[in-house]
Amino acid sequence: MTSNGPFPRLLPDSTSDPEAIARNDWSAFSEISALRDHWTVKQWAPGRTGYYWYLTFDDTDLTQLAAECQQALAIGGIDPVPLDALHITVMGIGSTDDVAQGQIDGLISVARERLSDVKPFDLTVGPLSGSRSAIRFSVAPWDPLLDLQQLLSTCTGEVLRSVASAPSAARFRPHLGIAYNNIDRTAVEVVDAVGELRGAERVNVRVNQVELVVLRREDHTYRWDTRTVLALGG
Repeated sequence: MTSNGPFPRLLPDSTSDPEAIARNDWSAFSEISALRDHWTVKQWAPGRTGYYWYLTFDDTDLTQLAAECQQALAIGGIDPVPLDALHITVMGIGSTDDVAQGQIDGLISVARERLSDVKPFDLTVGPLSGSRSAIRFSVAPWDPLLDLQQLLSTCTGEVLRSVASAPSAARFRPHLGIAYNNIDRTAVEVVDAVGELRGAERVNVRVNQVELVVLRREDHTYRWDTRTVLALGG
């Protein structure tokens, strides 16, 4: 997501149908005329760290799919996401400079209790698509992710009054990135390269926990330390 708003701008016709989600993602990506340098668009002050709610994955099938797609993208100007850093961003919480440890402890306590009522769920990852500054997989269905984001947004807003949950929820477009574009350029080469890989077999992953992480940027990648892991369903 860039400063120009959520991508895709429009929601899919169905947030439960994988084909509708994939079609909406690809329609938006295939129609853009230019790609932006992610590292310029996504402003990040030197030394900054921030709290985020993440879903992380070490699934072998997912890792293999991501690696195959990264290797097949024979184009310059992209930074692959490390295979041990595949993730879905559920929402940002705030800078570590602005959020006190006591607030984070309180947030963890509230979220742990609420997440005990959320059942683990499965996601389908693929096909490949993209955004204004990244290459990423569609993920489906969105419904459990939207519910999870709303729950965590509500928890975060209750503990950190300065965090507004409604705008974040309205902008949420679930996806799983595998590469970031690192130059400003016309989009056609990247769109065509991604289009060649959309036939790759999709994979299924299980979501049974949520991580609260401390995120940092190291050169052209994102890395994090896990603050806590909260299980779904207790």
